[in-house]
Amino acid sequence: MFRRGGRVRAVRSGGHEAALALALTDPVTNALPGARLRELGRSASLSQEFSVAGEEQSPEGLLWHGVNLAPMSATDRALSDFGRHQASRPRRSSSVVGDRRAVEILWSSLAEVWGAEVREHRWSQPLLLAEDPAAVPRLTPVGLRAAVPGEEAAVFPAAVAMFREEVGVDPAAGDGGRAYRARIADLIRRGRTYVVIEDGEVLFKADVGALFGAVAQIHGVWVRPDQRGRGLGRAGMAELVHLVRRDHAPQVSLYVNDFNEPARRAYAASGFRQVGELSTILF
Repeated sequence: MFRRGGRVRAVRSGGHEAALALALTDPVTNALPGARLRELGRSASLSQEFSVAGEEQSPEGLLWHGVNLAPMSATDRALSDFGRHQASRPRRSSSVVGDRRAVEILWSSLAEVWGAEVREHRWSQPLLLAEDPAAVPRLTPVGLRAAVPGEEAAVFPAAVAMFREEVGVDPAAGDGGRAYRARIADLIRRGRTYVVIEDGEVLFKADVGALFGAVAQIHGVWVRPDQRGRGLGRAGMAELVHLVRRDHAPQVSLYVNDFNEPARRAYAASGFRQVGELSTILF
């Protein structure tokens, strides 16, 4: 699978702890791939989804090549190595995502072979972190709470609408939505989906999409269209920070497209500040 003596090789079970330690040097940026790295542990799937550049016990960078292609805490040399290695292989990932500078270096090796398949480049996605608890405003409560098993049917339409708006594809296509329903049910089971529900319909939802180290990364934020512009988003996000800190992790982060001005204003008003910049390339 890997050229003998090459700098890019599979992460093996014996290298898992060193890989995890490197990823944890920046848990906010690495939250999504880091959560997957921790989830796989020393399983056989580890070497199928993660690669390392350099020495196994002192890695110069990591690459997740699962559903996403995501560089993690990699040096420029490691990024170039990863890019050349991936360019020689069929694309399996539905997106390239990570720190903007890292994605730009990685993409310089991939653009020629994968560029024609790109649906959209989202080069600037501010990475945000909630302020200290005392600085997060307490707005008028909107009744946000964790969804509970049995509410999957109410959450599913909201989650599909969010995915279509955010990613531009239908998550229910192909398998009739079975995999996406299973994902939603799993998040609800683990207490990681938060909702405002009235008359059986979701008005606001957000998920803890990744947990890594002391960081909870928020995904899937959605406000029902007829409720937008009324302050529900900002009040819901402010309430969400307190609940997620209580239930899951002390640091709460998310990233947002730079062109989504309403969302950026809501996040700023609910106590988030920019700490970095990500990029996503969608296929």
